[in-house]
Amino acid sequence: MKNLIKKLIILCFGIFILFQYKMTALAEESSSDTRPDYAIYVNRTENVVTVMEQQADGTSVVAKVMVCSCGAIGHETPEGTFYTSDYYDWRILVDGSYGRYAVRFNGHILFHSVPYIEPRPDTLEWELYNQLGENASMGCVRLMVEDIKWIHDNCKVGTPVVVYSGNTIVGDVTKPTAPTIAEDSPCRGWDPTDTDSNNPWLGGPGLTSQTGSLDTFDHTAYADRYPDVKAAFGYDKAALYDHYMTYGINEGRVAEFSEGSKTFDYIAYASRYADLKEAFGYNRTALYQHYITYGIDEGRIAEFY
Repeated sequence: MKNLIKKLIILCFGIFILFQYKMTALAEESSSDTRPDYAIYVNRTENVVTVMEQQADGTSVVAKVMVCSCGAIGHETPEGTFYTSDYYDWRILVDGSYGRYAVRFNGHILFHSVPYIEPRPDTLEWELYNQLGENASMGCVRLMVEDIKWIHDNCKVGTPVVVYSGNTIVGDVTKPTAPTIAEDSPCRGWDPTDTDSNNPWLGGPGLTSQTGSLDTFDHTAYADRYPDVKAAFGYDKAALYDHYMTYGINEGRVAEFSEGSKTFDYIAYASRYADLKEAFGYNRTALYQHYITYGIDEGRIAEFY
């Protein structure tokens, strides 16, 4: 019995030494990091994350506000003050799914993206994405890719994380919303905020920009796909269509139209008519606007695919 107790004491002492060593290493790493100092506040009632930037005079200002999903009933995200430690590009989660840009801050509790079926950005569990803003996780804090990547890239090791409850949101800010992914969306395997060049929400190879009339334009889907456009125009159909036709197409943004709409082959249209090519070059928006405004009445031919 005495030998067993002695071994347990030695084991505990060894664990304590390793813990102290790791904390010292983290402190040294943090002190050499020249990035700004932040503190992350997680409201597990409202499912909002507020990042506060610490100022030299001891005050703090709001740096970023994010909608999240904290732990569901029975899996509540633990309250308290913690510190970020380990950072991962991909991390396997307790249920075998994967979190992207995961940041550990309390044992097995992490910040991470909405789960993916595999460690690939096109395998998003989109049903869980639509739960952002609600208590839905196994205890971790889920975020949109855009937001978790910001924490992953900007908050250094040792950043304090305060998890609390209540209806007061630190920073006195408004709770943001996340885009909603439709069940029948061809882009549903991707996070709409992911800046990966292959992301079809952003005009990647999975989906191309289409053209069509105002009547067939799905303005709701366009607004929901692009939070910046939604913030500017809401669900104003005419304004959204005008934005898409004037800027969105050339920016590589994706719009959806009623069944039967196809993509305008602006290169073929310009190549067929030398006067148009001289006037507009290969400006996709200008060529399409010319076609629907004048070209049809002039009997010009356009191709769609």
